[in-house]
Formats: sequence, structure tokens, C-alpha cells
Amino acid sequence: MPSTLASRAVAGNATSRRWSTPRWLWSATGLAVALTLVFWLAATSVLSRGQADVRGAKDRAAPAFVSARTAQAALADADRAAWQSARSGTIRLTGPGRQFRDDLTAAGDGLARLAQSDLGGAAGRDRIREVNAQVVAYQGLVEQSDAAYREGVPALGLAYLTYASDLLHDPADGPLARLGKIAERDRAAVEDLGASFWTGTGAVVTTGGLAAVLLTHLGYVQVSMARRFRRVLNLPLLAASALLLGLALWTATALGDVEHHFDAAAGGTLHGSDRTLLGQIGAADSAARSLARNGPDSGYRLNLTAANGSRASLDSALAKAAETGALPVGLPLLSLTAAALIVGGGLLRLREFPA
Repeated sequence: MPSTLASRAVAGNATSRRWSTPRWLWSATGLAVALTLVFWLAATSVLSRGQADVRGAKDRAAPAFVSARTAQAALADADRAAWQSARSGTIRLTGPGRQFRDDLTAAGDGLARLAQSDLGGAAGRDRIREVNAQVVAYQGLVEQSDAAYREGVPALGLAYLTYASDLLHDPADGPLARLGKIAERDRAAVEDLGASFWTGTGAVVTTGGLAAVLLTHLGYVQVSMARRFRRVLNLPLLAASALLLGLALWTATALGDVEHHFDAAAGGTLHGSDRTLLGQIGAADSAARSLARNGPDSGYRLNLTAANGSRASLDSALAKAAETGALPVGLPLLSLTAAALIVGGGLLRLREFPA
């Protein structure tokens, strides 16, 4: 019996030593510092990954989409311009016309920009080269049509122009179809980046959850210190809590703004740009078909101003999603400051504990 009581006394003393106030204070302070560093690293990771997605959309996917659609619209209008020149008879005097040449220049510019930002890798570059070769072949056929009209052989000129138009509009492998597929792929890439975890609600919830755990622990430490020591408040710990609360709100606001602006870009602005450009492509196709059947000229002309406006609107929306202010600098600076205050608060109370 005495040995049992002695064993219990030893165990009780060990437990007391294990949960003594200094040991608890060091453990609680260390956990608070660790949670602060975890919040900093997690928020920094979420922010950097989200901004990488924004840059991917802004610098690659969105420009590639707009360039492909613009080239598609310009080629569709080039075909309309060639038919309009043939049906009006001006092809015998001025060839396919200035609008045709301007459209081919715009298409070439769009293909050049597409080659710079395309997401398709080596296969994508090969596909763009094939489209360029098809455009050159199309232009050559139109020039042969022009030569036939000038030589007084309109039937041959019409045949060449028909062949050129068929090449352009081939639904399987024509340049218009290929550019349409590239544009759809790049539009989907922008949408996928906008729907990623790093630019969505998940990023806000994750960082907010970590901040809530950290602040809850700091509140527990503050209350426990008030019970164990004579002082009600630990001012360094209170300052760290206020600092981290402000940092958490700043981070959540910045990430929420990224989500909002990216959603606006990948949703409304992107789809609005696509509707504008598809409307121009459809109008040009309709006008070209009417002229090919010797029907009336609809009077449609490619509006590059609208196409450029679509590009500018999309760039502006994505630029807003890329704005995070001074948060990349504020996160490490304020997190380390809060960690130092937490350590200072722990040391302050530890000095009051009798040795």
C-alpha cells in the first residue's frame, strides 16, 4: 500500500511538472508562432498560385483567344470582299480590292500574335503554320481569279474564286474551322483558369479558416494567461491578435477581389468578346454566301474597332484581377511582426513567474 501511494505521488509530481505554467506557456506560445507562420506560408502560396493563373490567362490564353477570333473574322471578311469585287466588276480594274488586302493584313497580324501566345506547344505551332500555308494558298487562288477576270475569262475567274472560298470554308480542315477550334480551346483555357481553386472561393475559405484557427488559439492563450497570472491583458499578445486580424481581413479582401474580377473577365467580358467576334464572322460568312449566289450585297464590312475594343475590355478586366496592392510585401512583414509580438508576450509573462 505505501508503495502504491508513493507511485501515485511520483506520477502526480511528473504530471505537475509536465503541465507546469512555464511549460504550458512555452507550448502555447510556440504553437501560436507556428500557426502564424503556417498562415503566412499558406496565404502566400494561395496568392502566388492565383496570380500565376491570372498571368496565364492575361498573357497567354486570352490574347491567343482574341487573336484567333480576330484572324478568323478577318479571313471571313476577306472572302466577302473578294466576292463583292467579283460581283461588282471592280475586280477587273483594281483586283480583289483594298478591303481584301486590309483583311489579309489583319489576319496575318492575328496569326502572328497567336503564334506568340498559343498554348498548344509544338503541335499548336505546327497547326498555326498549316493555317498560314492555307492562307497563302487561298490568296494565290484569289490572285489567279483576278488574273482570269482581267484577261476576260470570267468563268475561269469565278471557278478560281469558288475554289478559294471552298478552301477557306472547309468545315473539317479549312483555316476558318481550324482557327475556330483554336479559339474555342483558348476560351476554355481562360474559363478553366478562372474556375481553379487558386482564384476561387476555395482560396478565400482556406486562408480564412487558417486565420480563424490562429485567432481562436490566441484568444485561448489570452484568457488562460489571465487566469494563471494577475494581469488581465497581455498587451503584446493583444497587439499581435489585432495585427493578424487586420492581415486576415486584408488577405481575404484581396483574394475576394481577384475572384470577382477574374469571374467577370472569364464570364461576362470573355463571352461578350466572343459574341462580338462571332457576330462579325457570321455576318461576313452570310454576306459572302449571298454574293457567291449572285445575291445582293448586304453592305457588311469588318469592324476592327469592335474587335480591338473586345481585346481591350478583356485585358482591362484581367489586369484588375492581377492587382493585389502591397499584400505580397505585407504578408511576410506583418506575419513576422505578429510572431515577434507573440514571443514577446510569452516572455513578458514568463519573467513574472517565480524561478
